Amino acid sequence: MILTVPTPIMADDYVLVTGGAGYIGSHTVVELLNYNYNVVVLDNLVNASMESISRVEEITGKKVPSFQVDLLDKSAVRDIFQKYKISIVMHFAGLKAVGESVALPLLYYHTNVGGTVNLMEIMKEFDVKNVIFSSSASVYGPPQYLPVDENHPVGGCTNAYGKTKFFIEEIIRDMCNADKTWKGVLLRYFNPIGAHKSGKIGENPQGIPNNLMPYVSQVAVGRRDCLTVHGSDYDTPDGTGVRDYIHIVDLAKVM
Repeated sequence: MILTVPTPIMADDYVLVTGGAGYIGSHTVVELLNYNYNVVVLDNLVNASMESISRVEEITGKKVPSFQVDLLDKSAVRDIFQKYKISIVMHFAGLKAVGESVALPLLYYHTNVGGTVNLMEIMKEFDVKNVIFSSSASVYGPPQYLPVDENHPVGGCTNAYGKTKFFIEEIIRDMCNADKTWKGVLLRYFNPIGAHKSGKIGENPQGIPNNLMPYVSQVAVGRRDCLTVHGSDYDTPDGTGVRDYIHIVDLAKVM
């Protein structure tokens, strides 16, 4: 959903990618570099590794200034804005495990929503008013009709993860309404899968995967013993779940 189209950037401007060492973020950084954008990456590395940035540099042949910084550390985030002429923020950073969010809702609200508020306050301080937010189809909640489209009602989220995505969307929407010079894009996608064609970057989470495809991959290479298919009473021919997927490179190019 495009609230308003981001302002074009100048040749010496930077795109700040929060969560840029993660799965979606790293693939997006590759595409940005391929289009000759200047990129700076911020990531707290809770569920990522700077190894992915090294791989991005191998793929593109370009250096990427990268910082291990948490959005909750407002002073450290401010230092990045002081050092680089940032004109657009692509916001991927945040916790994303649905099950964990049910067990630890305060952690998710504090990290995802609190971190975003910190980020946007610093953006306002430095007059950076272009933001592209990595939202989720989880903001729709249980589908009222299929296929789900942009006109589907939002806010019926069933877990804290989805609610944080919805709340952040509303924060961005409110900023764009309060100040018409703010430009915002909300990207609600379903399940990204796959890897860059080089094989150098892909989805390789730390710990037990929360998504199906990296779990399948880890079983295939012997890192895990077996794959468990959860659910047997879905409204499908065999009772198992049906998922919607988008290839990670297709998604990154859309960004």
